[in-house]
Amino acid sequence: MCVGFWTLEHPQYALILCSNRDEFLSRPTTQARWHSFGAENEGESGTGAVLSGRDVLAGGTWAGISRTGRVALLTNITEPHGRYNSSRGTLTSSFLLPESSSATLQEEVDRILAQDARYAGFNLLLLCPSRSIDHGDGRCLSLEAAFLTNSGGGGKIKARILSETERRCGAMSNGIDYHGAAEWPKVRRGSQMFQDTLSSVHADTPESDLTERLFELLTWKSEVPPSDRTGLRDTIQVEPLQVPNAKPSGGTTSEPYGTRLSTVILIRRDGGVLFLERDIWTLDREGAVTKADPKQQRTYRFQIHIEDSVKR
Repeated sequence: MCVGFWTLEHPQYALILCSNRDEFLSRPTTQARWHSFGAENEGESGTGAVLSGRDVLAGGTWAGISRTGRVALLTNITEPHGRYNSSRGTLTSSFLLPESSSATLQEEVDRILAQDARYAGFNLLLLCPSRSIDHGDGRCLSLEAAFLTNSGGGGKIKARILSETERRCGAMSNGIDYHGAAEWPKVRRGSQMFQDTLSSVHADTPESDLTERLFELLTWKSEVPPSDRTGLRDTIQVEPLQVPNAKPSGGTTSEPYGTRLSTVILIRRDGGVLFLERDIWTLDREGAVTKADPKQQRTYRFQIHIEDSVKR
């Protein structure tokens, strides 16, 4: 399971987003880096168009940002394992690296809705620079948002805009939209903690203080550790537990599952971006579960050129 919290309405930031990725610790994954969903132009200083980690098996990503300021966050829906003809990771990769750089958010949403494809259950947040507001002291970036879901494996994809409440303080995990997803303990507790964090952030708050508070939010754990998938809805950070893992070749094995990494993305109103990624639980070379050192985070900074990125 995964979880994410965001705001699009902070005075100093067009986006404050923090998220956890929960996954089998053995699933092949690359660390966040610049890339273009291919082998070329990859690396910490590469010239790729997208900054994200990548799922090696499926080829896509669960969360990422493009140089033009597009942001995608994907979570799965908790459900029995099934086989579908399309990978959810392509939903994020095709948005972050579109065929047409001039496509608006609505055009991208329409493209996804028109697909004749069946995906395992997913929730998807898409963000795109939409306008620049002149406050008298320069151009001010804002983001347009859409939420897409198929409400479960093989379901029809539906889309909606975020409510004003969701723009101020939004959350997304592995539940079904309008069917109790907002009531999951991890979502309710995390949303309150996120609101408290936003209330404590002022114009003179150091960026490092804000990011540490967001990472601290992502460490919250329930008093009773989950013992199966059902209990994962009760805790934001998942300490490793043994969970059945269905294999493509058939059959299942019990493998360690937990919070793989945490990500924080800040986009200032002037277009400055800070992207931070921290490993949480990993497997060492012998396959033993290990708690990662938070000081070994990946840090990226870059500038969105507002006039080039905003679609009018």
